[in-house]
Amino acid sequence: MKLVTQTWLDRLSISASTVCAIHCAAMPTILALFPTLSFLPSDDHAFHEALVWLIVPMSLLAVFMGCKKHKDKAVLIGILSGLTLLVSTAFFAHDLVGEVGEKVATVVATFILAIAHWRNYSLCRKRSCHH
Repeated sequence: MKLVTQTWLDRLSISASTVCAIHCAAMPTILALFPTLSFLPSDDHAFHEALVWLIVPMSLLAVFMGCKKHKDKAVLIGILSGLTLLVSTAFFAHDLVGEVGEKVATVVATFILAIAHWRNYSLCRKRSCHH
């Protein structure tokens, strides 16, 4: 049961991080190609904050379930550094580094998170991890 929950949470966290990165990278291009979409209510800041509230608990739960068994410090460090960067970016980066800096930092944070979750997922799928 725990393996299924942890695996599901890792996959969901990777997906949420990917959606966040794609949104940051693609939204300006989509709006440039389809200017009629600009009438839709779109608050990037609110979207990032909402994703952060989704990603943080999923990531923490998945990493602690996995690390409890495989005890890989690289996974823990990756998740915590990715989450720290993501949270600080979502709440503070726009004012400090502007919109472009915010997008770059968000993409970097989600990339770090995706790699750490993939490692967590892979380690938990190995036969040496008995949970």
